Amino acid sequence: MDYQKWVEIIGPYSNAVEELKIKFRNIRKEYLDMGQHSPIEFVTGRTKKISSIMAKMKKLDTKNIEEDIEDIAGIRLMCQFVEDIYTIVDIVKKRTDMRIINEKDYINNSKESGYRSYHLIIMYPINTIEGYREVQCEIQIRTLAMNFWATIEHSLKYKYDHYIPDDLATRLKRAADAAFRLDQEMGEIREEIIKAQELFTEKEYATTDAFSRVQKLKELGDLENYFLYRHRLNIMSSKNDIQGIIELKRELDGVLRDKSFVKSSVNPDRDE
Repeated sequence: MDYQKWVEIIGPYSNAVEELKIKFRNIRKEYLDMGQHSPIEFVTGRTKKISSIMAKMKKLDTKNIEEDIEDIAGIRLMCQFVEDIYTIVDIVKKRTDMRIINEKDYINNSKESGYRSYHLIIMYPINTIEGYREVQCEIQIRTLAMNFWATIEHSLKYKYDHYIPDDLATRLKRAADAAFRLDQEMGEIREEIIKAQELFTEKEYATTDAFSRVQKLKELGDLENYFLYRHRLNIMSSKNDIQGIIELKRELDGVLRDKSFVKSSVNPDRDE
């Protein structure tokens, strides 16, 4: 098969990956815009390289690429908590722009190596210049800890040509179990972690808004109030006084409104 033929085969899968990355990132954005914890921490995606597809064809003894190779297009969704994984699975199941044809729960049923992740095989519709078609895509959903372990295992498999020495495999399995215990422990304090993250985000937004108003005072030439409010904002920020920063922001709004009123009174618009 020549290179151009490979490009034609892989093209729709590459389009699917790009579209899916945007859609899952938008799901994350929706949660954050509503001030809620997002089950998706971040999204990555890739199209399998030609050399990898050829190696898998040889391993599976197949020439039917589109039916027998499920992961030409791959999306990976990372989560903070194990519970988030199943939330994402439910979200995907309710969507009408993709359909699940297979799923594998390697979290409750981990592989012998210790590998944990949740795999969904979906059919995703693509419109090309040649018309409508569906392509297979694998979605891997895992926690950050699971992803760290899987990345290490992948590197070792590459080094040892998929045959990791027994002593190293044993240690790797122990590491997988330890990573999962970490996930379970984080799950136990999930609500506390989410509240802390929401508090931090709220502080960042409030501080940024207040600081922009303080800078406006400088732009207007009111250096006395600029230095006064900047000092107060720094103190409140160091004390994590979110409510104080919010009230300071309201106070600054009042000061800026008064200045705008005075400016408009001194320089009223005149009819030509």
